[in-house]
Amino acid sequence: MNDADDQPSTRMLCWLGSQPERVDAAVVRLGADRFDAHGSSTTDGWVLTYRLRTGPGWVTRSLDVTVDRAGTTRTLLLGRDDAGRWSAWRQQTDADGHQTAATLDLPALGGAVDCDLGLCPLTNSMPVLRERLIDAAHLGEPREAALRMAWISVPDLDVSVSEQRYASGPPVDGGGAVVRFAAGAFVSHIEVDDDGLVVNYPGIGRRLRP
Repeated sequence: MNDADDQPSTRMLCWLGSQPERVDAAVVRLGADRFDAHGSSTTDGWVLTYRLRTGPGWVTRSLDVTVDRAGTTRTLLLGRDDAGRWSAWRQQTDADGHQTAATLDLPALGGAVDCDLGLCPLTNSMPVLRERLIDAAHLGEPREAALRMAWISVPDLDVSVSEQRYASGPPVDGGGAVVRFAAGAFVSHIEVDDDGLVVNYPGIGRRLRP
C-alpha cells in the first residue's frame, strides 16, 4: 500500500470495459488490511450499483448489489459471518411494481472467503492483497493460491461456486505487478498497482488515468 501508516486512504477509480461495452467506477476506502467500497457499472442495457465491505485480511463481510434492467430491478444481499457461513437474499421488482423475494441456500461455499462480482475489476483485489502476490512479484518469489469464490453473475445476480487460481507474475514500474488468474479453462494476466487495484484486466476493464 502507498501509505506508510495505518491511516485509511481513499481512491477514486474508473475503468472502460468491453463484452459488453461499459463504464465502471468505484470509490475505495483502503485500510491496512481491509477496504470498503461502493461502485457502479453502466451499459446500454443495464445499470449496476454495489456496496462492498471486507474485514481483516480482506475477507468478504458483505456485498449488496442492485441491477436496473428494462424496467426491472433485482437486488442481492450477500454476507459472510465470522464463522464462515454465507447467506444471500435476492429480490426482484418488475415494471408494474410486483415483487418476488427468496433466500438462497449456499452450502457449497464452505471454505470460501471472497466474493467475485462478475465483470467487476475491484473484487480481484482481495485475493491479490491477502496472498501478498505483489510482494512475491517484487521479491522474485513464485507464489500461487487456489481459492474458492462466491461468484455472482451479472446482470442476473445468481450466486454459485467458482474455483480460481491466482499466481504472482512479473513486477511492473510504480510498485505494482502482473498476476496470473485462472478459472477453469479461462486464463488472464491482470495488472494491479501497488495498492492491489486493477489497472488492466484484458476483456474486463482498463483503468482510465485521473
